[in-house]
Amino acid sequence: MNRRWLSGLVLAALALTAGVSAPAGRQGQERYAPQEWQSMTVTRYVRSVAVGSRFVGVATEGGLLFYDRLVDRWNAPMTRSDGLPDNAVQEVRIRADGNFEIRTRRDVGVVDPLAMRYMPDPFGVVRPPAPPIGLPGNLFAGPDYLYLPGGQIAGPSGFTADIVASDRDEDAGIWIGTWGLGAGHADLRTLSLQMKPQGLWLSEVQALLVTPGVIVAGGLGGMEGGGGISELDRRASLWRYTLAADTPGLLSDRVSDLTARGREVWAAVQGAVARRDAGGRWQTWTRAHGLPDGRTTAVAAGDGEVWVGTMRGAAAVVGDTLVQVPLAVDRAVLGISVSADGVWWATEAGAYSYRGAWPEGQMARMDHPDGRLDGQVDAVGSHENEVWWGGAMGVVGYHAGRGEWLDVPRVGPFVPGEVNDIALDDENVWVGTATGVWRLIRETGQWHHYTEADGLIGGWVWTIELEPEAHVVWFGTDEGLTRFDYRLRRKAP
Repeated sequence: MNRRWLSGLVLAALALTAGVSAPAGRQGQERYAPQEWQSMTVTRYVRSVAVGSRFVGVATEGGLLFYDRLVDRWNAPMTRSDGLPDNAVQEVRIRADGNFEIRTRRDVGVVDPLAMRYMPDPFGVVRPPAPPIGLPGNLFAGPDYLYLPGGQIAGPSGFTADIVASDRDEDAGIWIGTWGLGAGHADLRTLSLQMKPQGLWLSEVQALLVTPGVIVAGGLGGMEGGGGISELDRRASLWRYTLAADTPGLLSDRVSDLTARGREVWAAVQGAVARRDAGGRWQTWTRAHGLPDGRTTAVAAGDGEVWVGTMRGAAAVVGDTLVQVPLAVDRAVLGISVSADGVWWATEAGAYSYRGAWPEGQMARMDHPDGRLDGQVDAVGSHENEVWWGGAMGVVGYHAGRGEWLDVPRVGPFVPGEVNDIALDDENVWVGTATGVWRLIRETGQWHHYTEADGLIGGWVWTIELEPEAHVVWFGTDEGLTRFDYRLRRKAP
């Protein structure tokens, strides 16, 4: 079974055991204070554009965007995590006071772009959208985009989007919004068009990599469409997208896991494991190179090797050579974590460790004294000397340095496949599941459960990445990416 098929079984099981409810209402029901949680979604589907003296407001299907013309960059998007009643913003208009009136599917409200605060306005009226302004036919859109006379933009992999909204500025410019390629600015004096991408290419974030310089996100994509890798340059606040059709050496852009080794980015993609080197070149290893199965599930970087999990066993890339790893042959690998003490595995046939340098190291099964690691183990995470596994048996902790099982407060129960990822640091243990996030605060020994009512953009949490020095945790969900700064806790823990 692969992760996507397994997720369907999990959802069915949750519906039978606990019922499936709609996302909790936002307005007046939040258990969080906005700005503790910030989310990124797919914002390339634009419905409306409004130009103010400093800010350009962009209404999208994934939230409200503000482009700050003073510093020439996007602000963080506003979504349900910031107090909007709905991510789908239908219309935006500038008001005389410099604020923006917006209409969502739920109501009309006002947003102050400096405070990034939403206030309902029951008496507000948003005018019907005006038709897009006609653009000259000879606009030059640069090397990555192509303006097509008649009101379309061609982008990555030839993806073509209609211009659906526009508004003039005072500098002989026109700001445009497209249905699929985001917003851009046309300068009528130079006859140039600069697209300004923002947000994720895919909404479902099943793979995530967070470093001080970049955030990389990907997913398997829909059954009817392709994938896509989104990358944010955090210092420059610039987005770019990698699609396999445009990228030599990359077999697929449907991604199930990501990791970094130095300046390299490694991806478990459909049919292969792939590496992007420091120069931006991609190289791919497939079944023809010895990969046990094309359905890759996990990838983790060690000191010298990169470990790969598939639906039918494991492999490692040593240098440029792919070698087989003797682990649960023909069984699914569901997670890999690397620490100074070894390589730790979660599989459908139990938990394993590989300790020692390759290839002299030893693979061993991890046997919990209460049998809690028997059968399918869904996720694994490690930090310093600790290793934690999760699955239907709950959450299990192990101190690798002392060889001792930890006394972990009980949490769950979970159905098989419900736990998707585990991450831990000195202060917390985070468990991503199909029904939100569980957080163990080590100091108190208490578990806390976070859902959409607490600020998550989506309830199905696929993957977790930590920035412990900043007290920040990132969640990849079924509806986008959420950043949680837990230093700002002003409501529930």
